[in-house]
Amino acid sequence: MALTGASVSIVKYIRSTSSSQSNERMDITVKMPHVTVPKDDTYFCTKKLIPTGNYSTPGYTPHATQSVAHHMLLYACEIPDTKKKIQYCDGMAASSSTSGSLPHGSTCNSAATLVWAWAKDAPAFKLPKGVGFPVGPSTKLRYLVLQVHVKSMAKANAGGMENVWVTAHSTPVPQPKIAGIYISASSYETIKPNKTRNWDIVCKYKDDIEMHPFAFRTHAHKLGVEVMGYRVRNEKWSLIGHKNPQLPEAFYKVKNTHLVIKKGDWLASRCVMHNFRNRVTMTGSKHTDEMCNFYIMYWTPRTKNTQSLATKECNNGYPWVHWRNYFTTLPKLPKY
Repeated sequence: MALTGASVSIVKYIRSTSSSQSNERMDITVKMPHVTVPKDDTYFCTKKLIPTGNYSTPGYTPHATQSVAHHMLLYACEIPDTKKKIQYCDGMAASSSTSGSLPHGSTCNSAATLVWAWAKDAPAFKLPKGVGFPVGPSTKLRYLVLQVHVKSMAKANAGGMENVWVTAHSTPVPQPKIAGIYISASSYETIKPNKTRNWDIVCKYKDDIEMHPFAFRTHAHKLGVEVMGYRVRNEKWSLIGHKNPQLPEAFYKVKNTHLVIKKGDWLASRCVMHNFRNRVTMTGSKHTDEMCNFYIMYWTPRTKNTQSLATKECNNGYPWVHWRNYFTTLPKLPKY
């Protein structure tokens, strides 16, 4: 297996900014090294040690195509899972077809903080003014780890992997608001051939930290038709966001910027799935399987005791979970 070291460029540049941002900024680009891909649906991770100092990342620019990469995820970690530049990771189970010099493991040895996600040729993303993901020694998140789910072995080995990377736009000045991500995900679901059904996810928010959503992201594979997410408080439904998951899977702005999620609120998500295939389809890590995820990107004020936020995730999505079993009133669904 041919390998080179992870290619990482760090370029400083000057830009006029507001009082909550510094004139001096830094681009941190994390790029996949050259690697021979053994098969479709291979997961790779590569890491980058964050330069000395502390930073906030208020924006990201991707460089990839959906013909090669099914998705990219960027994590901030205290300790990556391996000392090597690249490894098989997470959704990639060890097998004879992936034997060789690369180890298998997870994204991080410690808690992984998701800071960005991409799929289906999504564009660059910029956080609101004054909001950023803190990274660097003071937060203990000293590494950025890029996970790439390779969709096509043939296209990746034909030169596609050399064109897969992401740039985190960073500032050394702490932002007054800290960004975090909350994920509602289906744990196990199934859909019969040539059928349409809802995959519902219902979670009760139990954290003391109040979330102020400013962006959302949907994720499904080929069968996803609609994905939506709500906050439910005292049987009142407030829409966070909805999107066709076949569109570019970027983070999209939340329209209701005054919405706040507090301890005791319910978070209800739904994926409408249409199985056009002549076989049963289940949740899984391959691009021919299915997934149902609703991401909330939010901010909370920076305080002495809140310097960074671990990714929050709820996986209460099973065939027996339905909105009607949790709530007496149901929302009027958005039109697409």
